[in-house]
Amino acid sequence: METNTWVLQDENGNAKGFNGQDVTMNFRQDNGLQANGFAGCNNYFTSVDLQPAGIRFTQPGATLMACPEMESEQAFLDLLTQINGYEISGGELRFYQNKILLLRFKAR
Repeated sequence: METNTWVLQDENGNAKGFNGQDVTMNFRQDNGLQANGFAGCNNYFTSVDLQPAGIRFTQPGATLMACPEMESEQAFLDLLTQINGYEISGGELRFYQNKILLLRFKAR
């Protein structure tokens, strides 16, 4: 997980971005597991609680730029707090809420 930059994918496996830029996620160890990336307009950051049975993200913080499609960025950030499961398979990182796929990322 920590070695890749993950790029958000749509249901067809194509990079999903806003304002012409990919939405990304990176993981790093820094006083516990942290995630950060680009949400389409702003950079975001969140703490991650990774357990054998699941994963949880804290409410993300973000920079304060204003752009078109801000509602898409906010929807993405809101989804992060609903995630409680994940799987990594075939270069993809998938996030779930109670076995319902919410977000899919591909390793860059």
